[in-house]
Amino acid sequence: MTDTPDIPEPRVLSPRDEARVTFALEAERIGNEAFALLPIDPAAPHGDRLRRALALKAETDKLIGRAVIAEREEGATWTQIAEAAGTSKQAAHERWAGRVSAWAASGRTALPPDSRNTALGAARILDRVYAEHSHDNPAPDAVSSGLDAVRFPGAIAAEAARRERAAGLHARLSALHDQLSSLLEQHRLLSDGGARPQARAEVQARQSAVYAERAALYEELTAAEPELADEHRAEAETDRAFAADTREYAELLAAKSEDEAAKGSA
Repeated sequence: MTDTPDIPEPRVLSPRDEARVTFALEAERIGNEAFALLPIDPAAPHGDRLRRALALKAETDKLIGRAVIAEREEGATWTQIAEAAGTSKQAAHERWAGRVSAWAASGRTALPPDSRNTALGAARILDRVYAEHSHDNPAPDAVSSGLDAVRFPGAIAAEAARRERAAGLHARLSALHDQLSSLLEQHRLLSDGGARPQARAEVQARQSAVYAERAALYEELTAAEPELADEHRAEAETDRAFAADTREYAELLAAKSEDEAAKGSA
């Protein structure tokens, strides 16, 4: 490992490194589960081996999702991912884009914030695990040596600055999500209670404003997290469409309220 005494070891690595470590951790876990299938129990009930094999298959699906996330963080396009998966770009996007977006929203880290270990620490543990299993060609530091934090330690500060900017945007998005949930519940209660159109129109107008603000934040995220720009643009487009729809509905309700008021005064 490169000696860099003047550069403190990072608590959190770049999203690209974190995704790589996440994939490696999942691969190691599945490897252990597959190894556990080796013993043969002649007294096992019918279907036991099949159930265990199918359970392992479900776990490998998680590993595939982690692979897609790592590929996206490394700059692979959805076209390239589709080619590797032997499917169409649309099918690949529909299958895995949600996982990539969830990864982005959760902070793009391999371990939870309260973990005592770090991604770099986990990578070093995996180095030893790999060396123990690769007797013919025990590559030293097989996991950690491939991380940007080890290869390019001088980039740590820049990565931290990017992370801080993105974290601020995600925090604002989270607050808007809570605000939108509250507005949706308000509108439901008003509708169930037979509230006047004007009251519902006001809530819908506020919903439209929140959707528009979220769309703008997602556009900002395309610069803060360029590796996931496609996901953020898709979210922005969706929120812009919701903003337009709710605004139109609010205008219709407002017009209906005005008509009712005019009829009432006639």
